[in-house]
Formats: sequence, structure tokens, C-alpha cells
Amino acid sequence: MIGDAPISGVRILLIDDDPEFCSLLNDYLELNSINLTCAHDARHGLEILETQSFDLILLDMFLPDINGLDVLRRIRKRQSPPVVMLSAHNEETDRIIALEIGADDYVPKVFSSRELLARIRAVLRRCAPEQKKQNRSDSGEIIRVRELTVNNHTKEAFFYGQPLNLTVSEFQILFTLISDPGSVFSREDLLRVTAERDFNKYDRSIDVHISSLRRKLHEDSGSPQYIRTLRGIGYSLIR
Repeated sequence: MIGDAPISGVRILLIDDDPEFCSLLNDYLELNSINLTCAHDARHGLEILETQSFDLILLDMFLPDINGLDVLRRIRKRQSPPVVMLSAHNEETDRIIALEIGADDYVPKVFSSRELLARIRAVLRRCAPEQKKQNRSDSGEIIRVRELTVNNHTKEAFFYGQPLNLTVSEFQILFTLISDPGSVFSREDLLRVTAERDFNKYDRSIDVHISSLRRKLHEDSGSPQYIRTLRGIGYSLIR
């Protein structure tokens, strides 16, 4: 289990055009037994991803050749490793777009090394497959509500038999909702599931993830078939 202990053996790809930043971060992560591979432009990073696999990607928003958001779109089309966006700017619009496209976290570059390590741990913890529980039946791992199926063991979701390409946070939210259909979960409840870090009551990232889930479920916001919004209260899965 990935906790506060050193996360040795983790392989991370950093795509960032600042060699000094890459070097400093590599030195720090090496102390925590993390293997960091650096690419200083988007094309090189995408080439590396063609031949190597990583546990997590750190991706700069502003690269010299391809915008970081476009790189994220390309990654999401072919791979599903967790992606943490890095940016020298802390614009709300950038954060929202990155989360909508499929980023698992967004970290302004004013972070301390310890904070970034904590964020990495949190994202990897969310992505880590749960240990099998003894004597647990498949009914606890595979849940179906009408045409929607969620498999918590394989971390997959299917809609009308077709796989849904969900981010880690989207899967966690969907599994939480489908695990107890009809029950209402507040934003704070869902933030605890997805963030695993300090958050404030004004954090709107859950709304972004819910909107993305609805698009993937082809939901009509005026007449939802699966995810119901209770304004000012939270969300629930319609039975």
C-alpha cells in the first residue's frame, strides 16, 4: 500500500522545458527512490511514451512545441496513466480545462518539493489496485445499474457494453455513486474520495468531473438518466 513511506520503484515521466527544474526535481525524487525520466519538449515526451510505460506523468502546461493541454488530449486517447499538470500560472480556467480533459491533479509551480511528493503519493494511492479481500464475492466488485456496469477490481466501467474511458477521479466518483444508488453524496464526500488531500469548501473540481461523466454517459442535463443533482446538497445515482 502506498502511504507516507517511500514509494520506491515508481517510474515517472516529466515533460517540462526547464532543464534546471528537471534536474532539481530529479535529485529530490531520487532521494525517495523514484525513477524520473525527463523530456524537454512535447514531441520527445510522446515518443518516449510510445516505447515505455510509466506509473505517472508530470506534464507542464506551457511547452515550446505543443500546448500541454493538447499533449494531455493525445495521452488520453491512447493511454490511461495518471497525469499531474504543472503550471507557472494558477488560473482557474486552466485548472478546469485540464480536469475536464482528464488530468488527475493540477499543481501550480509554487509548490514545495514535499507538497509535490504528497500529491504524487495521493494520485498513485488512488490508482493503486485495491488488495483482494478474502471471501469477498464478485457482487461487491462488479455493480450494475441498468445499462451501466462498474468493475472495481479491474477499475473499468461499461455503458451499453462499451468501455468508458474514465480518469481515475471519474472512476472513483462513479463507483462511489453506484455502490449506493439513491443515496446522496455531497461535494465534500466525493472530494474525500478523490482528493486525499486538504481541500476547501469552494473547490469545484467535483462539478467538473460530474460534467465529464455526464458527457460520457450521453446524459441530457435537463432529464438525467443516471446522475442526479440535488442543488446545494450533492449528487446521487438514479436507481
